[in-house]
Amino acid sequence: MLEDSFEQLLSAVSSSEKRDESTFNFKPEDLEFAARQEKSYEERKRETRLHRYEQDTNHRNGLVVWAATLVSLWLLCVIIILTRNTNEYQLSENIVIALLTTTTINVLGLMIIVLNDLFKGKSKNKKAES
Repeated sequence: MLEDSFEQLLSAVSSSEKRDESTFNFKPEDLEFAARQEKSYEERKRETRLHRYEQDTNHRNGLVVWAATLVSLWLLCVIIILTRNTNEYQLSENIVIALLTTTTINVLGLMIIVLNDLFKGKSKNKKAES
C-alpha cells in the first residue's frame, strides 16, 4: 500500500514535469493583469524619477533665493557700516579692510557654490566628453 501511494506520487510528479505552457490554464484576465502590473511598475519607476527631479529643482530654486537674499542683506549691512564709519563707528582702517575682504570672499564663495550646484550636470558632461 505504501509502495502504491509512492508510485502514484512519482507518476504525478513525472507527468507534471512533462507539461508545457499550453497545458496551463491561463485565463485572458490573468495575462491582462500581469501586463498591467508590469506597466504599472514601469510607470511608478518613471513617476519616481520625475518626482525626484522636481524635488531637486525646487530645492535648487530655494537655494538660489536663500543665497541671493543672504548676499543682499550681507552687502546692505556692509554698506551701512561703511557709510556710518566716519561719524558713528569710527572703525580703524585695518578693520574696514578685513570687513571688505571677508565680505568679498563670502559673496564670491557662496555664489560659486550655488552656481556649481545649479550647473553641475553641464560640467560633468564636458569632463566626460574630454
